[in-house]
This record gives sequence, C-alpha cells and structure tokens, in this order.
Amino acid sequence: MRKNRKFKDIILFFCLVILSVFTSINVQGQGKGAQISDSSVLQNTLNPLSFSILDLSSVERGFLLPRMTMEQRQAIPVKNLQPGLMIYNTTRDCMEFFSATRKQWLGLCGDGEPAEFVITDASCGKIRIEGNYNEGVFLQSRANLIAMEVNVSTPGTYQIEAEAYNGTEKNGYAFSSSGIFPSQGTYNVFLRATGTPKKGYPRDNTGKPTSVGDIIKFKFNGKDIDCQTNIFVEKESLQYQIDRVVPSGEFYTGVSLKDKRSGFLDVYINQITMGGIVEIHTPEINGIRFIGKRALTSAEVASKQAIIRLYGEGIPLLPRTTPMDFISNSYVRLELGESPKVKAANVDIERLNFDVLCDNTGQYTISHQGDFEYNEPLTNDHKLNVPVKVLAPGRGKLVATVDVTGSDFGQQTQKIEFSSEVVDFEFNSLRDDVQNVVLTPVNGTGKPTVSNKDITFKFKMLSKGAHEYDTTYPIENNDRDIVGCEYNVPVTGAPVQYEILWNNIQIGGKLRPYSVATNANYIDVPVKVIFPGEAVIESDVQVNGVSYKGSKVLTDNDINTNGGVKTIRLQATGRPEKADQSVFTLKGNSIGNNPQIGPVTVPILYRPMVLLSSGNSSGYRVDAGTKGGLLNNKDYFGPNGLVKIESLIVVSGSHTSASAFSTALTNNKVDIVIGTLNFGFDNTKNNVLYDFLVNQKGAAMINNEANESYAAAFINLLAGGGSATISGQSTFHTLVSINDPLLVGPFGDLRGLTLGEDVVGRTVNNLPSSYIAYDADPNKRWVIRHNKYNFVYTGDSGFMQLGNVYGVSGNSTKATVTTGRGSAGNGSLPTYNSHFTMNFLAYAIDQIQRDRPNE
Repeated sequence: MRKNRKFKDIILFFCLVILSVFTSINVQGQGKGAQISDSSVLQNTLNPLSFSILDLSSVERGFLLPRMTMEQRQAIPVKNLQPGLMIYNTTRDCMEFFSATRKQWLGLCGDGEPAEFVITDASCGKIRIEGNYNEGVFLQSRANLIAMEVNVSTPGTYQIEAEAYNGTEKNGYAFSSSGIFPSQGTYNVFLRATGTPKKGYPRDNTGKPTSVGDIIKFKFNGKDIDCQTNIFVEKESLQYQIDRVVPSGEFYTGVSLKDKRSGFLDVYINQITMGGIVEIHTPEINGIRFIGKRALTSAEVASKQAIIRLYGEGIPLLPRTTPMDFISNSYVRLELGESPKVKAANVDIERLNFDVLCDNTGQYTISHQGDFEYNEPLTNDHKLNVPVKVLAPGRGKLVATVDVTGSDFGQQTQKIEFSSEVVDFEFNSLRDDVQNVVLTPVNGTGKPTVSNKDITFKFKMLSKGAHEYDTTYPIENNDRDIVGCEYNVPVTGAPVQYEILWNNIQIGGKLRPYSVATNANYIDVPVKVIFPGEAVIESDVQVNGVSYKGSKVLTDNDINTNGGVKTIRLQATGRPEKADQSVFTLKGNSIGNNPQIGPVTVPILYRPMVLLSSGNSSGYRVDAGTKGGLLNNKDYFGPNGLVKIESLIVVSGSHTSASAFSTALTNNKVDIVIGTLNFGFDNTKNNVLYDFLVNQKGAAMINNEANESYAAAFINLLAGGGSATISGQSTFHTLVSINDPLLVGPFGDLRGLTLGEDVVGRTVNNLPSSYIAYDADPNKRWVIRHNKYNFVYTGDSGFMQLGNVYGVSGNSTKATVTTGRGSAGNGSLPTYNSHFTMNFLAYAIDQIQRDRPNE
C-alpha cells in the first residue's frame, strides 16, 4: 500500500512537469495555469487549479509519454540528455526519467533498473552446495543453500532462481535470491532453498553415489543461463549413533572458548547408515555451547564410524562439571512422534589452580612487610606479597601457615596463619599469567616464639568451586598444598650469647676433591653459654665448593652444666673443587659480646695413593737414589705440598713378566705406574696394562725403547685399532706450546722447552688420532698421551737417567727438580725431564681422585 501511493505521487509530479511545457507555449503571459479537459467531465475551463500550471481532467483518457525500447533510449546522445527528460521504457514496461545528479535513468516502478551480470565458467565450477538433501525431508532456508559468485557489469536489481530436476521433471524444491547490486564488481550470492525433494538416488554397496543427482538449472532476472550444477539427494536419510564425547585441551572459567587456550570436543559416532553431512550441537549451558558440522568421507561411511570435532562458543561462567545434551541431525521420523537423538555428556570447566613462584631469583619474588619480633603480636602491618602463576582461572584464597615445631624454648610453639581475601585469579598474557596476592594475619593467629632465626611459611590454595560465585551451588572444596614452596621470614628479639672456644675446635671426617660432603664431614665447635637462645654458627661464604653450618638451642640448664660448655656441630655441604688447605671464616650469631668470628683451616686432600716404580734396572727407576727424594719431598707431595695429597706410597721392583706385574698391581692396590728400562712389553703384559688403564682407571707413564713391535701394538690396542709403528731416532725434543696439564703444572711451565734422550730414542710413526703429541716438530712423535685414558709414553728407556737428562738436586730423603744437561744431538742442552715427570705425577694423582675416589 505504501509503495503504490509513492508511485502515484511520482507519476502526477512528472506529468505536471511535462504538460507545463505545453502550457508555457500556448498560454504564455496568463496569470493562471492552463486547464485541459474533455467531454467526459463537467468543469469550468476558465478556472484551473490555483497551484498548477497545467490541469488535466478526464475519466476516459490518459496521458501518453514517448515510448522507447532500452536500445532506443541508450541511443540518445549523452550530451543531449537533460535533467528531468522522461520516457516510457517498453523493454522494462516502466516510466523513466534522467537524473543529472546520478548520471543515469531512474525508473518509477518502485524498483531499480535490472542489473546486468553473468557467472563465468570458472565460477560455475566453484558453486558450493550446503546442507543435507534427503528424499521427503523438507529443506531449511538457513541450512540448505547454494553459494555462487557473479560478475556485475551494470548495477541494478537482480532475481536469481534455481530449479531442481530429476531428469526432465522438477524434483519438488528450488532456490532463489533477490536484491540490488549497487555497483560493478564481483559478488557472492546465497540462494535459499524451499520445498521438499520428491525423489532421491541410491548409493552402491561401498556407500558411493550411483549418479550425480539432480540437475540444478539457473535463471538470472528471468532468463535461462548455461551454468548448471548438481545436488545428490539421498534415497535414505543419514542415521548414526553418538558413542562418546572426548575433550581435548581444557576449558577455563571466564575465558572465551574461541581463545587459543581453550580446547575442543571430539564426538565419536558409529552405526553410520550412509554418506552425508553430520551436524551436532548443544544448547547453551553455563554460558557455553558447542557445534560441529562436516561431510562424511567414503572411508568413514564404509567403516560406519567417524569422529566429528566440535568447537565451542561463549565464555564459561562457573568452574564446574557442566552436563550438556549433544543433539544430532541423525534422521528421525518426527511425524511418527520420534524425538531427535541426544547424547548426554559432561564438559569439565577447570577448577582454580595456580603455583606460587617460589625460587625468588626471577622477576617475580615473594616478599614480606613489617618486622617479625619474638613474642610480639602480628598485625595488618605484617604482610606477605606472593606472586602466583595462574594455571586455571577461578575464585579462591591463598593461605600461608607456620607450623608448631615443639613446646621447648627456641621452638615455634604457636601456629601462625596468613590469608588473602577471596581473589579472582585470571590469565594475564602481558604478565605471563602472574598475579600478585597480598596475605595478612588472620584474627587470633599465633606469635613468633623463636628468636634470631627464621620462621618458615608454607602455602596452600583454598577454593569452594562454583559456590564461590553462587552460594546456591554446593561447596566443592578444591584445596591444594603448594608442595616444595616455602618462604623464610627472619624473627628478631631475645638475643643469644656465647663465646666460641677456638682452640678446642675439632674437624671430623676427610674431605676429598670432587666428592660430595657427607654427614661424616663436620666441624665440632665448643661454646661457652652466657645467655640462652638459638645459636647459629656458619661459614660466611662457600670456600672451594664447600660451606659449613650448624645450630643448637642453648637453654638455662646448659649454663649450669659441664661448666657451661656445649658443642655445636657444623655440617659440611657441597663438593670440593680442588685439593687445598681451605680456610673457612666461621661466624656466630651471639649478641652483646665481642663478634664471634674466626678462621678454621680444613685440609681437603687427595686420598693416599700407591705408585709402582717398575723396570729391571733399578738405577733407571723413578725412585732410585736421589731421584726418590723428589717423591719423598713433603713440599712436593704432602698435606701442605705443591700436590696436596695425604700420602704417596712408592712400591719398587722389576716386574718384567706379565704375571709379576699383575700380582704387584693387585697386591699393592696400585694407582699409578711409572715404567723404565726393560719394562718389558709383550702381548700378555699388554693385556694386563690395558685392563689397568681402561677397566681399573689407573694411570701409567712408560719410558721405553725396546720391544718396539709390542710397544706399538699396545699403542694401537689402547686406541681401539691403528697402524702405529716405532723406529729409532736420537735427538733432543722441543715441546709444543699448548695449554696441557703435563706442560703447565705445579712443577713449571714447560711450553717451548726441551726434553732429552740419554743415548738413543724411539719415535712413533702413524700415531692414532686419539693421542696427543708433545713434540713441536710434527715429524717426531717421541712423547705422547692418550686423550681419554691416563697413559703417557716416551720413546727413551733412559728418560730418567740421573746425572744426564734427568735433573735432581738433594738426596734420597728430600730433593728438588733441576734442569738436566746433555742430550743426544746436543751435549750441553738444558733438559726438563724431571719437571715433566713430576707434572705427570700431579696430573695422574688428580685424575685418579676423579676416576677412583674410593681409598
């Protein structure tokens, strides 16, 4: 009705405009407008209506405009088009006028001019069909759609229709869409379905369609087009059963189900009767709903089972187990009173969960406010500031408690409890989900009853679940101890006073390099008790990887017992990093007298070790005569020596046979072997030495220029294979300049210095890659060391020849290393054979302590 009135008003207006042109020609100069009528009306022609320039009156005739087709109208030159030019378009069956503002012809029919548009072959091939199509099942306009892309060349109105044909007959349903294309371009159009498919198509035994289905024919603005598509109508409707619902990921209170943190649901279905589109959804419960929709694959149809993924919408309101109904589109006969198939399942919304950030080393740390004093009440000025990492949002509290440790003096005899208010714990990506929580003392909490020591807070999370949000829900206690997180707060107050009796301190146990301290490692510190309290004595800093700490509650009774002397045991912790006479500064917490602070030296020594000096010529052995003074020199090898070892025991002998060598190793519990002239390599002895180095992790330095083939065989054996050989060479040897424990050790920096041969020597050819060569000359391989096992080889049985290349000064009781003199090739050359040997011995002792720590 509203559209018809508008149409009449527009026609009247434009008729008057056009007729006014004729009036201006025929009645120019008159004061009133012209009036035209015929005999069908009785009207005074000399009295036109006062508001009109042309008044037409007839009840039998109409006013006829110029008539043109669309093509004829388009032929009018653009330059001749004037605003208001009016025609009757016979193609559109509509009156039109030209609008200068819009630069186009406008119709008076209530609709715009029909659009000109097409669908390309490529777009025709991409037409998308949505929804399920089943014989006898009414189609839904929101679910059953055709999506297509069209190209618009002329804007205007459009009407797109699609009819379904089963062969040559219409199959009972169609699609349509109408509207206006406002401008040129590409548009996506959705056609909505109406009707009910009359006939469907069967599938074969494998579930595959037996035909392409219905032919869908299109009309654009009433005209048939060439583009067609197909829709397969199921002869039977899809049916299936929901077996189970399996969640993947988590769902959180207050977090959108579209958030990347939120998970999804996999719905397992079975008893599938045919192919089609499965759609499963839930009603909205607890602020959320789930929906999933997709077509079944041929493999799923064949196996009669599939997994449909459902994604969520909304935001969970409460942390609770949410019962939901999963409604499927499995076909049911509603007309027979059957109900849609529904599966009930629960969706868990994660309960509150968080961790306390307890390491106190990062950006977020626990802290406290207020002074905690002995036997003083705690007030709201005392606070704990606790950063927590939110793992699952929710509402609850964080509490911290100090437990009772006993009823005696110096113990915490009252329980202390701090608590936060009820807090909404939330994710916050800008702070890495970290939230700060403030705890204050609860009413009636206990007081600190210890002094000059820490009280330890332990943390616990408390939550009542959905009851925290709505008290009509039952309480579901979700309480959790924060395991492994404690926070210490120092308590000041009643002072303890004592004096350390420094001269009576006792050191217990033996600390060894590289071995972790045990309960057997301690310092007993006697103190004279002056005033009771808890005494704490500890080393101020870690020394050589070790620290000491001990405490004891000193009571009034201790003042009057044993002359007021009590012993406090300081337990060692840590792992010594080297052999050393380590000095620890001990500090006590005594108040009111002189500071109780002083040094205590703790020997950290290599364990006692046994050195086997082997070779059938005693004068060439490392312990012979004055040379033995190097090994007996406590300034070299002893608790305060360059090498801090508890003791070095030397066993000497020839041991030329493999059996004698093996017996000596076993009976003497040998750690290190130094072999000299006629050490006696052979196949059997090679096996004994290999077992000693590889399996028993011992150390050996062999000086040899005999049995070359057997010696070379051992070098290859230890390398796991090789082609090393040994040949003669007589010269001195300059050492490489590398940072190596045999070159840079406690007995000197030997880099670039020389080693000498007493008469002749042997070099190794084709040295395996697992050995380190010490000769600066790459053509000489006279001194070598294996890079994994503790084995050193020199190609000279006289490497330790005293008075020649092996420099020693002193006597057999105590001697020092000096430079030797003379070498094959240079009779006056200074040599450092003794320095090199002692550096080897220092290296071997350290390696044995690492590899064989047990005595």
